[in-house]
Amino acid sequence: MHEDGIDLSEAVQFAVHMVTLQAERARLVLETDVQPGLRLFVDERRIRQILLNLLSNAIKYTPAGGQVRVTTDFGADGDLLLSVSDTGIGMSDAERQRALQPFAQIDNERNRSQQGTGLGLTLTRQLVELHDGRLDLHSVVGRGTTVLVRLPAVRVLARPTAA
Repeated sequence: MHEDGIDLSEAVQFAVHMVTLQAERARLVLETDVQPGLRLFVDERRIRQILLNLLSNAIKYTPAGGQVRVTTDFGADGDLLLSVSDTGIGMSDAERQRALQPFAQIDNERNRSQQGTGLGLTLTRQLVELHDGRLDLHSVVGRGTTVLVRLPAVRVLARPTAA
């Protein structure tokens, strides 16, 4: 890994720019709530890949008219909480567990119509873990999915300043 201080909002803007056309074609609303000035000590290329994987999945599994959102917050312990949420098709508990397994794909209409290796979430979780973080997947069938990336407080170099 090549770790350095980065502005997370710039990494989010990069990832959102990369998937904007995909979201527009799917007729989705793509929103972010990440304030400038949030600096992390991470591998920027890996963080961008994490964001791209999560955004691509959210767009893939959200029907037209839905919403995909990237937000940040802080836990009580100072950990950074980065979430990508959608109003997509969601998953059952069994599907959620399967989605985190290597080469596993959930059998649904969207997967049958689109190509994939079943490695996206597994690799994303490994990239998060390389940063001493944790990836949690919360989902409700028919209501959507939220992927929460928790990075330890020691990775936070600077918090956004209040306006």
